[in-house]
Amino acid sequence: MGYYVGIDVGGTFTDICVANQDGKISVYKTLTLPDIGSGVIEGLRLAAEAERLDLPAFLVQVERFGHGSTVAVNALLQRRGVRVGLITTRGFADTLWIARMMAMTTGLPPEQYTHYRKRRRPDPLMERRLVREAEERIDYRGDVVVALQADGARRAIRELLDEGIESLAVCTLWSFRNPVHERMLREIALELAPNLYVSVSSDLVPVIKEYERMATTVANAYLGPVVNSYIAAMGKELKASGFGKEFFMLNSVGGVIPPMEAGAKPIQLLGSGPSGGALASQLLARQIGQPNVIIADMGGTSFDAGLIVEGELLLQTETVVGNLNLLSPMIGIRSIGTGGGSIAVSVDGMLKVGPESAGSFPGPACYGRGGARPTVTDADLTLGYLNPEYFLSGKMRLDGEASRVAIRKHIAEPLGLSVLDAAAGIREVADQQMADLLRQSTLERGYDPRDFCLFAYGGAGPVHACVFGLEAGVRSVLIPVSAPVFSAQGVLAADMRLSRQRSILQRSRGNAKAREEGLDGAMIEAIFRELEAEVREAFRRYGISDGTRQTLVRSASMRYSRQVHEVPVPVDGSLAAPQAMQRLVANFDAVYEHRYGRGTGSRSAVIEITNCHLQLVQALPKVAMAVADPPGPLAPSGGRRVYLKGWVEVPVYRWDKLPFGSSFTGPALIDAPGTTVWVGPQHTVRVDNFGNLRMELAA
Repeated sequence: MGYYVGIDVGGTFTDICVANQDGKISVYKTLTLPDIGSGVIEGLRLAAEAERLDLPAFLVQVERFGHGSTVAVNALLQRRGVRVGLITTRGFADTLWIARMMAMTTGLPPEQYTHYRKRRRPDPLMERRLVREAEERIDYRGDVVVALQADGARRAIRELLDEGIESLAVCTLWSFRNPVHERMLREIALELAPNLYVSVSSDLVPVIKEYERMATTVANAYLGPVVNSYIAAMGKELKASGFGKEFFMLNSVGGVIPPMEAGAKPIQLLGSGPSGGALASQLLARQIGQPNVIIADMGGTSFDAGLIVEGELLLQTETVVGNLNLLSPMIGIRSIGTGGGSIAVSVDGMLKVGPESAGSFPGPACYGRGGARPTVTDADLTLGYLNPEYFLSGKMRLDGEASRVAIRKHIAEPLGLSVLDAAAGIREVADQQMADLLRQSTLERGYDPRDFCLFAYGGAGPVHACVFGLEAGVRSVLIPVSAPVFSAQGVLAADMRLSRQRSILQRSRGNAKAREEGLDGAMIEAIFRELEAEVREAFRRYGISDGTRQTLVRSASMRYSRQVHEVPVPVDGSLAAPQAMQRLVANFDAVYEHRYGRGTGSRSAVIEITNCHLQLVQALPKVAMAVADPPGPLAPSGGRRVYLKGWVEVPVYRWDKLPFGSSFTGPALIDAPGTTVWVGPQHTVRVDNFGNLRMELAA
């Protein structure tokens, strides 16, 4: 029997989703270990035991193994990358330190934004003394103005090697127009140090924007050796355990890529964690006919939110990670440090929750692993929402007394509250923070949350969803049947996606009667053809031949003249065809007004095209998920006391015993392996024909 495996490694739990060829889905959760690779192997061992196989016998039957990981983003946020050297054009060594005008506030949470003047400018990922300048110059047309002085470049790289650099970033002016000098610098570096990791901007992000291109190239160099070591260790452990095939890594746009691609461009993995759940949400939304969805993933460490609008995930070509502006395409996910493991503290007489997390070790106080500070999970347990005997399907017993002691010492006594009121305050602050993020994700983008259904998942999401959803103005909440491991299920369903992009700069003449005039469709089409050739060549290097299961996705970044930000516009068909540019301009108007509101476009403004983006998608084998309607009538399995400004006895149901089509009104609790669902007193819950829970505001 063949198996398909998807794994998502979070800050607290590692989630495993296993499907067999009959479509049966099995899910598992295990604590994330400090050695992430060992944690993945432990998760696979759980799956093997459930199938009554030893690990080698299980792995030899695995047809596909996909893996989402936070290794890249954690290394960046925690500054655990390597020592990087940088070669750039003479006169531009300070680009990273000059940055942008908004560098002081980029990526700051709201509570820090107000006092940004008290902060110092964020440091780049490398030391200033490890920058060297090369005598060379290419102009905006791509013409060589000053030829590269190879001897000087060789001396500069040798100096950096003597300084002990572990990787080298190469980023020169206008290299996206002509990469000849960057390629020469790479050759010199590898001649001097054949095993040196070299990140070249014209290969990684051949696009305009000097600072962002350099920051992205340095970040890639900073992460490269770390990610490659992780991939090598993971491959070694999998092979030693009996897995003989190649595994895939989940990237930031909801596709999987081979380890070689991930190692060469680890910047693609920065959004690997949240993208699995986003992809699974999109697939589920299409399955049930839900066009507009708010994505909400509450795990142990963070809360991630995004949007699906008219069936499509919102993507962004730039992202902010750790106060850095990076040119890395990513599903448009916003994150805050609010999760089940987020630590509650008393600061100047005020209650604060997160962003610091207890993680899996030591974890919340109730885990009994040495954690002494209260978390959201401790509050949920104290208030009765969690069953201490059924956490992780009973594999882990929670210590309620440890939770109460931690809340009393760190919150209740400093703030003059009872333990129950302090726990309720922790929960309320966490819910308000998540509701705020949902409002930012919708209202700030011009969308009404009442027009969306909230998909809530992650281990902690279902126990909070109806509360933070109601606070954000959402009227409908859906909890997927595989909510605790929903991101891992997304990994399981992902296709292979390789992306390439390149800058151009074309400007229309502003002719209101022929708005496409001045835009050269044949030239843009030629660039798309070159990008297609690049990505198909990459597929061949990875041993993937051309086939009928491949599709191309093309888009152009467009804007009105003098604007700073672009919008991605889908490109269908050849732009060299008659009226193709006219259709592209009309599509731009539609996309622009869809994003910013009716009437925001201009029929007389000059239009600019700045970048071409191309994805080659290789469909991978999948299995149809089998669902079974539980037999028997709807009946609670017991009851539990929940603190709602006073203790209230509420019915408790087992999710796996709820018949399809059944419904009931809250308050109620629904226990499941890996999570608990809270149905508030204002909600009615219904089980759909796939086993998902749909909560609506009661009439």
